[in-house]
Order: sequence, then C-alpha cells, then structure tokens
Amino acid sequence: MPIPSPAEYQATILAVDDNPKNLQLISSLLSAKNYKVVVANSGENAMKYLGIKVPDLLLLDIMMPGISGYDVLEKIKQNPDIHDLPVIFLTAKSELSDIVKGFSMGAVDYITKPFKSEELIARVETHIELKRMRSQLAEKNAALNQLNKELSASREIIRRDAEKLAYTNAQKDKFFSIISHDLRNPFSGCLMATEMLAKRFNELTQDEITAFIDALHDSATNLNKLLENLLSWAQIQMGRMSFNPEMLDLPALIEDATKLQMAVSSAKNLVITTEVQPVALVADKNMTSMIIRNLFANAVKFTPRGGKISIRVWEEADKAYIRVADTGIGMSKLLTERLFRLNEKVSRPDTDGEVSSGLGLILSHDMAVKMGGSISVESQEKIGSTFTLILPLRAVE
Repeated sequence: MPIPSPAEYQATILAVDDNPKNLQLISSLLSAKNYKVVVANSGENAMKYLGIKVPDLLLLDIMMPGISGYDVLEKIKQNPDIHDLPVIFLTAKSELSDIVKGFSMGAVDYITKPFKSEELIARVETHIELKRMRSQLAEKNAALNQLNKELSASREIIRRDAEKLAYTNAQKDKFFSIISHDLRNPFSGCLMATEMLAKRFNELTQDEITAFIDALHDSATNLNKLLENLLSWAQIQMGRMSFNPEMLDLPALIEDATKLQMAVSSAKNLVITTEVQPVALVADKNMTSMIIRNLFANAVKFTPRGGKISIRVWEEADKAYIRVADTGIGMSKLLTERLFRLNEKVSRPDTDGEVSSGLGLILSHDMAVKMGGSISVESQEKIGSTFTLILPLRAVE
C-alpha cells in the first residue's frame, strides 16, 4: 500500500507528560500544524495506548510518577511491534549525562524544557518526515524484494524450460540416432538374408539355408527387442507407462531373462551362475522384468567367449538388490559417468562387433527411478562390469 504524501496524510503524535498545561501547549502547537495529537498523563497510560495503536511519533517526558520516560522507552525497545517508533524526549532534565543516556537508549532527539515553540515544531516536522521517508524506503525495498523474487522465479522457470527443451532435443537426437543407425543393422540383416533366400534358394545347400534362416531369426529378434525398448522408453517419456505393483517371483523373472539369451550365451560358452535369496518384493512386474532382461542381455553382449556372468539377489535394509556382474570388456570411468545420460553418446561395439545404442540402460534407469529405486554401476576396463538394481521392497511410483 503506497505511503500517502504529507498533504494527504495526518500524522499522529502521542504526547506524554504528567503536567496538564504542558500537554495543552503541545497539543495546541502541533494541532495548528495539522498533526493529530493524542495525550497521556502517565507512562502507564502511554503504554496502554501503544498496546492499541501505534502513532507516528512519541513526545515523552522523563520525570513522571510511576513509570518514568526511561522505563517507557525501554519497554518500547523490547517490543518488536513498536521498537522502531521514533521517540523524542521532552524533559526538564538538561544534564549532559541525561541527554547521553536518552540517546543511548534509542531516542531520536532530546528537547529540554522550557522549550521554544519553533524548535519543537521544527524537530517534530523533521522526524515525521524522516519516518515517512523510511516508510517509503521500506515499501520500495519490499517492492524490490518482491520483484527480485518474481525475477528469480521467472529465471527458474526459464531454466527449467531450457532443461526440458535440452532434454527433449536429446530425446529427439537419441530417437533419430536409433532410427538411422541401430534399426538399420537388424533391418539390413533381414533384407540380406531374405534377398539371398529369394534369389538363390534353389542353389543353396540345406546348411546354407539354415544359416540364412538363423541370421534372419537373429536379426528379427534384435529388431523386436530394440522396438520393445523404444516403445517402452517413449511411453515413459510421455508418462503413459502403467504402474502395477505386485508380489514378484524373482527366480522366475531371472530364469526368463537367462532363457531369452540362452542361444547367444551358449554359443559364446559363457558360464552363468545365480544366487537368489528369498526376497518379498512388491514392484511392477513388467518394468522389473525388462530391467533384469536388459542388464543380463548387456552382460551377455559385452562378455567375451568363455567369460562368466553371475546374478545375485538379496534383501537388505528394506530394499531388494539384484546384481548382474560379468567378466566382460568393462568401461572407463568417463563412460560409466555418462552411461545413463540421454544427451551423451555412449554407443560402442560389443564382443561380436555390433554397436549398441545404450537405450536399454537408459530405459532401465528410468524404470528404476519410476519405481522409487536406482541402478548403480561399477566397472573396470578389460575386467568387467557390475550393475545393481536397487528397489524398495514396496516400490512406489
């Protein structure tokens, strides 16, 4: 609310003195200058008034029966609601020590009796104007603080929008990268196999036909897995993936994941071990299954022939831990730090030379977060990687 100008606003002055003639004179002088004057004949009455209303200025005698002027000022300074009230001592106590004490207690001015009318009016006008200016400054500061808050809020909105835009662009880039490169490989495999079968079927031996069919099946399987991940990832980004927590059969989920990779893991002669402790995990079956499949498929993909993969499941501190460790090609520290960032390029060839998009790990990370969990990774180049899915026993979206 704007502070009224002097012409619009009638300042209120509380005059406190136990001498009625002094109060009458003060009231007469200041009323003539368009001030509203309220009088009190004791410190007690002054404090009662201040408990109801706060004037713009207080003219305060010191020597009064009961509560002295010093006592009144001390009570004012102790009250956070009125401690900024400007107080002018108007008193017959004229010793230097009295004046020093008055200012040290927080009085804004000190006038001795008998006073001159012009002096009283001038000092009152000065301090009323100072109070008005302080009020205006406080109001402007408050307005400036509000503007700063609004500016900070606007900056935060802009920052969040910029982050969303950057993330959206990263999604777009990742999507086009997958479309332009990762989908091309399995499609090319399918086209090559079908083309050879169509053109040379009568010339091929049974073993060659079987090899082309196997290649076609592998390409179709890889394509289906990539499309499944891509679809799930898109659903998560749009907030359309349903979340249906239920009690999970973790041994069955792990068995399913290993069966899906059995052909590849057998061909690479990988040694797979599992240690599954009883864990009562309530989570989304589809998401948890997809994470386990992705982590296990990654281990198979990046573990050389004759390597080892272990899956361990246990419960600790109200959380379920599902750890997939391998003796694969491993990763550098820089790569592990970038692994779950959508806008980072982490594509690299697997042990058979095929390039991975990294989408499966990003998808797994997003799903884990959606269920209130996380995925951690530890890796060393040429030694292997360990991925650990951590979920609360009762996953909450």
